[in-house]
Amino acid sequence: MEIVSIATHVPYVGIPHAGGQYYGRHVELLSTRHRLTVVGPWTPANAAALDQPAAGTARRVVAGAPPSGRAGRRRALFARALPFLATGPFRRALVADEDLVATLRRADAIELQWFDAIVLAPWLRRLLPGTPMTGVFHDVVTQGHRRRLMACGAPLRHRALALVRLLCCAPLERRVLRVLDTAVVLSDKDRALLAARGRSPRLVVAAPPLDDAEVPRSLEHRAPSGPEVLFVGALWRAENEDAALWLLDEIWPAVRMRVPAARLTVAGADPTQRIRQAAEAQPGVELTGRVASLAPFYRRSTVAVVPVRLGAGVKLKTVVAMLWGVPVVATTVGSEGIDGPDVFLSVTDEATALADAVVAVLQNPHAAADVAARAHAWAHDRYSSTAYRRVLEDVYG
Repeated sequence: MEIVSIATHVPYVGIPHAGGQYYGRHVELLSTRHRLTVVGPWTPANAAALDQPAAGTARRVVAGAPPSGRAGRRRALFARALPFLATGPFRRALVADEDLVATLRRADAIELQWFDAIVLAPWLRRLLPGTPMTGVFHDVVTQGHRRRLMACGAPLRHRALALVRLLCCAPLERRVLRVLDTAVVLSDKDRALLAARGRSPRLVVAAPPLDDAEVPRSLEHRAPSGPEVLFVGALWRAENEDAALWLLDEIWPAVRMRVPAARLTVAGADPTQRIRQAAEAQPGVELTGRVASLAPFYRRSTVAVVPVRLGAGVKLKTVVAMLWGVPVVATTVGSEGIDGPDVFLSVTDEATALADAVVAVLQNPHAAADVAARAHAWAHDRYSSTAYRRVLEDVYG
């Protein structure tokens, strides 16, 4: 089968965000059975991705050109604020490329990754009326915008932008669900959210394949250098910036007061200036920036904390910590969509309670061993490549 996958982000080895890492594994597994072409819009990151190696055998293409002139810069700013309404240049680049048009018309299936690409579904349906079309929802974006709108203490401009995004995305979600043949989601929670939108396509839950070669299959040799706390995230993203600042400003001081030797690693690419300043102001904090591999940090950690309050979808950072056998303390948002039996040390939305849970495991790591082992076994069963291949066979054959 020949498949065209249109995606917001072009995958490559070492892409510095969890959604991109999941998509890279998806592309790798899908391309072992099918001829796959990945198409992304021109962005600096996507253009640079073509110079980086990628797993699998997919052909990768970027459509479009850098914005030029004052009008181009204005369009780029608009695209940053409302990317799902700024698909015009990408659509024009697709139809202007004869090779891509031929590839699209020849394809046995079209796949759309992330909501910013899924909004192309109505246009593609007119262009390719008989081609099966699948949308892969990494999250349900209206849930994330609603949370940003309701966030206590958020700047007015952020809440205003969240309101505009919510009002735009709600009808777009309903429209694309009427057009798609299949919608793939990453959790039962997101399946329920999309089902509540009314008329919907076939809904398929696909737990991402996160068991890469570095992840340990056994916990026999796990020996944290402790007392080490780990937070992982793409730090330019608003929800991760909010989580990191809350951790650094309100949670970490309470932990450090009771465990003076504790160390916190905030690992992730492109930390904002506010995160840099907050990390410099606190003792015992390492801010890594972009790293080639997170494996050394998972190996040395006593506990992973996921203090995320914004955003939507499954927080893959939570699952990856479990795959490494690191016990997890999380918020409600940080744990949502992860429904294993008693796989968290604590789930709470209070800074004091989060600090208490972290301190408890730092002071007595062995008390968390049963939860960590249970989460490790469950995550390796649920988020395995073997299970994901079965979903791909169900969707594409």
